[in-house]
Amino acid sequence: MSTTADSRFTPSSERRPTHYLQRCLLAAGIALAHQASAEHMPEVSVEESPWPLTVEHAISSEDLHRADTAEALKVIPGAAVNRNGALTGIAQYRGLFGDRLNVSIDSASIVTGGPNAMDAPLSYIPAALLDSLEVNRGAASVSRGQETLGGHIQATSYQGEFTESEAFELQSRIHSDWTEHNQGSSSSLQVIGANQTHKMGFSTSYDNGDDGEFADGDLDATEFERRRHDVFYGFKQGDTQVNLKVGKNNTGLAGTPALAMDISAIDSDIASADLVTKIGEATLRWNTSYSDIFHSMDNFTLRPTPMMGPRETLADGDQIAHKLQLTLPTEQGEWNLGVDYSDSTHSAEVTNPDMAAFSIQNFNDANREISGVFAEYRQRNGDFSWEIGARANRVKMDSEEVDAFLGMGSNGMMNMTMMTTMAGVLATNFNNGDRSETYNNHDLVLKLGYQLNEQTTLNASLSSKQRAPSYQERYLWLPMQATGGLADGHTYIGNFDLDSETANELNLGVDYQTEILALSVQAFYKDIDDYIQGTPYEASGVMMVDNAIAMFANMMSSGNPPLQYNNVDAKLYGAEVSYALQFNQQWSLAGNLSYARGKRTDESDDLYRIAPLNHRLSVTYQADQWRVELINELFAEQNKVSEYNSEAETSGYGLLHLAANYQVTDTLQLRAGVDNLTDKRYQEHLAGYNRVMGNEDIAVGERLYGTGRSARVGVTYKF
Repeated sequence: MSTTADSRFTPSSERRPTHYLQRCLLAAGIALAHQASAEHMPEVSVEESPWPLTVEHAISSEDLHRADTAEALKVIPGAAVNRNGALTGIAQYRGLFGDRLNVSIDSASIVTGGPNAMDAPLSYIPAALLDSLEVNRGAASVSRGQETLGGHIQATSYQGEFTESEAFELQSRIHSDWTEHNQGSSSSLQVIGANQTHKMGFSTSYDNGDDGEFADGDLDATEFERRRHDVFYGFKQGDTQVNLKVGKNNTGLAGTPALAMDISAIDSDIASADLVTKIGEATLRWNTSYSDIFHSMDNFTLRPTPMMGPRETLADGDQIAHKLQLTLPTEQGEWNLGVDYSDSTHSAEVTNPDMAAFSIQNFNDANREISGVFAEYRQRNGDFSWEIGARANRVKMDSEEVDAFLGMGSNGMMNMTMMTTMAGVLATNFNNGDRSETYNNHDLVLKLGYQLNEQTTLNASLSSKQRAPSYQERYLWLPMQATGGLADGHTYIGNFDLDSETANELNLGVDYQTEILALSVQAFYKDIDDYIQGTPYEASGVMMVDNAIAMFANMMSSGNPPLQYNNVDAKLYGAEVSYALQFNQQWSLAGNLSYARGKRTDESDDLYRIAPLNHRLSVTYQADQWRVELINELFAEQNKVSEYNSEAETSGYGLLHLAANYQVTDTLQLRAGVDNLTDKRYQEHLAGYNRVMGNEDIAVGERLYGTGRSARVGVTYKF
């Protein structure tokens, strides 16, 4: 079965399932795969899946009190978030992140506009509009997406429900949260009208906050502002349903202190359409999506201008994606057959506001086109279930020629004529290279499940998946830090000779559930051939090229040696334990423990930016209208760090949080809480290093601190 959020925005304290353990399960992030009887299913918290191998961990907006949806990943077993800014959270699952994870929003693919993932995919669904955030446990089925080497994450917004009558009903909600440490607020309004044939509505949200604070100081360049607006329509007639959605996501000034620049603006146009209909016994699904994103960033609006001078990058990304899937039922199972296609293009130009002629074409129409075909079969025989799937992806990549002009003469101590000449050497070297490449990749997935008894289910999966290089990994021609949000302080060079990554994974687990206890234990091992990693640049033998790379790397990364993307070998392994215990109708506890380790297998080094061993425990008291929760988070030290990425170790720490909500009426809920009760000073390992000069509390190059003690309040009103 799959844990899902309440699609009617039912507040936590209003959920009164007959089996009280289920609320505890949600707090622990547990989704159990064995079959359960209908009377033990919560009315809205858990949705049974006909395929027990399809397991999803999920939470809703009511469990999240920050602007960035990615923050929700911290409560899901095996998941984490790489934090580069208040709105810049990059999803991580079992040690893999960025382009290795497939993220969709309302079943639509989202392209990022900038080359440093400041607008990571989950930033396009504000937490105030979130209905559910689901992470597939272990290997994702081949039907989930085109490149799912690291897993699949699905975020869903609320768009109303069809009713059973001809009369229109109003389904609306106002939702707002406020946090103390940055005077931040996140608010949304959703107005929807629906009957049995039509549903239509709009949603709007606004997020803003000042610079945050930690126990002993300020977090400079962490302010943010964002607006999101959507209009949607749905039509239902018999077995046919059509949904249309058009939206705009506009981000204003938003700090990213772990990166060399901050967001100055993001202007996004997003649209999607989907169709579901029956053809005899078969079900046909079609989805198409479009996104067009303009993204500007600079190094002078929210932070002091560095010595090298002001820089502004103007970037854009666009994507169109289609998917057609046919589901054919059989006597004991079903087939899923489909094709999908996506085409994305990225450009980025670095400019100098003080010099109109200054221009570096960081990327120029870097194109990535994927055509996929997949087949998947699921079957259940009594207590035994299995799924097998295969996918083929054809990935075509190309780029237009690039150019650069940095100026003439001298600017202080810099010889701009020489810099322009050296940039021209690298541009010519890139333009003369073989920029076009085609990768023929495959995914294979086998899942097995066996219900040992009414309480216990065993599960296992084997998978082999491939991912082609990202456009940054192939087409970054000038040493820069446009690396999809790695935030390690190194400059990187792309590589035309990269091969696709191949990950072979084994997952073993057991799920156990009784009336008062639930336990899930999962272990995984993943071997990755041709893992794409930055390694020290090796001289090409062309003196002018090597000298130019050394010069720009020294200028743009304070002397750190340049890294070049190369294929290496790696492995990841780890485990997750989730548990929940219901003492009585009022008291319960829930928790989860996650561990992941990543290592190079061709060298003695660890993989970069992997979450340390961590544990989350919540103790909950539930009364008729009250719900109070005390949460403890423990993080171990992380001393398994990447030498090549100059990664610093972090110490362990523990945090306490208090949360409460009160259901005033059926339509009104009040919330309050205090995060970091003890005002603990700590550095989260997945936070980046401070890149903002002039902060007396955090030195440049020091890892950023987590926020200090902060009260929060919230309200939700339905009408």
